[in-house]
Amino acid sequence: MGSHNNGKSVLMCSLLIWLVSQQVTVTPAMGRSLEGGLAEKNYSTTESPEASHGTPCTTSSHGGSSGGGVLSQSAQSTPPSAPVITNPPSPTLVPPAPTTPNSPPFSCDYWRAHPEAILALLGYWCTLGEFFGLPAVSAFGRDPSLLEALSNTRSDGIGALYREGTASLLNSLVHRNFALTTQQVREEFNTAVISEKAAATQAQLFKKANEGHLKHH
Repeated sequence: MGSHNNGKSVLMCSLLIWLVSQQVTVTPAMGRSLEGGLAEKNYSTTESPEASHGTPCTTSSHGGSSGGGVLSQSAQSTPPSAPVITNPPSPTLVPPAPTTPNSPPFSCDYWRAHPEAILALLGYWCTLGEFFGLPAVSAFGRDPSLLEALSNTRSDGIGALYREGTASLLNSLVHRNFALTTQQVREEFNTAVISEKAAATQAQLFKKANEGHLKHH
């Protein structure tokens, strides 16, 4: 009887040891399986990194994986941003060269382009007849203002005489050392205005004086 009980005790101990050994070896495997199942379930319920970004988010420190290669290519194809200049340099302004003389005598073109200079010189818009008299008025057909005489477009000698003679008149008033005095300009103008040929010849002399190429006489 006692040996029978001892045999049962040994059998129970052996069974208990076997169960304990099976529990120890099975539990870690079951734990890993459970963790893997939970991880797979959780991953499936979240949005895939590839679906949200379009490119793999896995990078490789050695550049050997496909994800690392795509990321490296994307980084190389992205152009660098342009630098921001907070205080751009101011452009250097070069003044244009003067196209008209800054001291008399002045050409016919200068007086025609600067009517304000005529007004400042005389104080009012006077006519050609006030300076040259009736012969100048008769040849032109009416009594023009000085600016109209300077701007006339006649291509004959009379038209040239009106342009250059008026400029010489104005130069004689502003330039003390002008080649002709105001009285000389009047006399030579009225002498030449009665003839086309004489008008063309005198217009050339007035032009030389206005350009500073005629000596004082």
